[in-house]
Formats: sequence, structure tokens, C-alpha cells
Amino acid sequence: MRLPSVAPAVTRTISIVLAVAAVGVLVVTALADRQGGRGGHGTAAAPSRPATPVAESTMPGSIDLPPTSAPATPRVRAADARTWLRALAGTWTQDARKNYFEFRPDGTGEWVAFGQKLWTGKATPRNATTFDLSDRSGQGASYWQVRLVSGGRSLFFAGTQTTYHKA
Repeated sequence: MRLPSVAPAVTRTISIVLAVAAVGVLVVTALADRQGGRGGHGTAAAPSRPATPVAESTMPGSIDLPPTSAPATPRVRAADARTWLRALAGTWTQDARKNYFEFRPDGTGEWVAFGQKLWTGKATPRNATTFDLSDRSGQGASYWQVRLVSGGRSLFFAGTQTTYHKA
């Protein structure tokens, strides 16, 4: 007995729907975090960051906010930053090159998921293994962070709780 095959168009459609759903979850989570910070506790809420690091986003449900002051990043010596960014440089894939991060030695990079570019910006080192991601305008959020794990052989993305491997 032969099972019918799924057409490539159906597979592609499912992949796009899953990618949009994943981005939607991130946006809803970010908005919920922002709303939670405005509680009536009598304290001023810290300035918030955009729900998505891509300011010129065309993703459904995304919002563009004016730049806010970012929390201070630790002081890092320029020589250390260059060394740490070289360790981050390269392509980090999740599966069959459809989901990957690509970083250049200067820290610029991009994130592609399901064949769609979801982020373009810069990685700023906090230390030898942790890097904050921001878009071209310098905006980011706490979940837009990557961390080198397994002695630098893997990259963990906090935004989706996913591990990528060096290609």
C-alpha cells in the first residue's frame, strides 16, 4: 500500500504559517511583558523596548516604537570584544540551512527562519559567551540575546529557546 505524498506547496505553506505563528507568540509575549511592567505598584516603570527588534517590520501584529534608552551594557575592552565577536562569526544552523544565524567578524548579522529574514542588526558582547542583539536603530530586548554553549560549538537563542550549531 502506497501513501500519498504531500505536495511541496503544502509543505511550504505550513512552514510559513508556523514561522508567522512563532513570531506572533514572541510579539504577544513582549506586549504582555510590557503591560505587566505598568502595574499599579506606585513605582515608575522602566522605559520599554519595542516588541520586535526589526523597526521596519512588515510582520503581522508588529508595532514600531520610538527609540528608548537601553539598559547599560557592561564595559568591555575593545580587544576583548573583537576576539569574542570572531568566536561568534560564521553560520549557525538549526536544520537544513532554512533556519540559521549568520554573523560577521564585526558583529553584524542576520537571522533567517523558514527562509524568511526575521532580523538584521548587530551583536554586542556582554562577555566571551553572551551577546545582545539589536536592530539597525540600536533597539533590542532581553530575549534578543544569543549565548555560545558547549565550548563555543553551539549557539543558544533566548528568543525561541533554540540551539543552533556551527556550520
